[in-house]
Order: sequence, then structure tokens, then C-alpha cells
Amino acid sequence: MTSRVFTPSKLAERWECSERHVRNLISSGELPSFRLGGKLLRIRIEDVERFECQSGASPDYAENSASLGTTATESAGVIALERPMLKRRPAAPRLDTRNSLDR
Repeated sequence: MTSRVFTPSKLAERWECSERHVRNLISSGELPSFRLGGKLLRIRIEDVERFECQSGASPDYAENSASLGTTATESAGVIALERPMLKRRPAAPRLDTRNSLDR
């Protein structure tokens, strides 16, 4: 029986992220891996599934999650994405100090 394994590149495709992100997870110890032939990185399917369960991610995680910086509102099975306020208003000038134009 052979165990199914992923390369960092194939796992990045599955998770829809960069290969660098997968390699960072491996180097930080968050995602177990092994070397094949002393050089090639491989990740066991069991370790991938365990990581996905712990992180709450699934293979189609990217299409089921809200984009960064948005909030999801769910009603009747439909998810509507709302944009947060993009810019803050500039602060009002202080009245107790002199600015450079008064000089």
C-alpha cells in the first residue's frame, strides 16, 4: 500500500495559496513533511487532512471564505459580502498650536 503525498506546489494548488506559504508552514513546524531522496519535500495526505481539520480549512476553503477585509452576512443560505469603511477622515487641525502657514 502506498501513501498519497503532495509536493509543496500541488498542495499550494489545492489550498489556492503560494508555494512559499506552504514552505513557510513546513519550516515553522506547523505542517509535517519529509524529504524524498534527501532533497525533495513531500507532505503526506494524512498530515494535510489533519492540518485542514485543525485550521478549519477545507480543500475548497478559498471559495467558501470571505475575502480579507470583508465581513460575511448570511441569510437564507446566501452570503452577501459587505465592504468595510475604506478610509478614515483626516484629523481636524489642532487649534492650540501654530501651523507652518501662520509663520
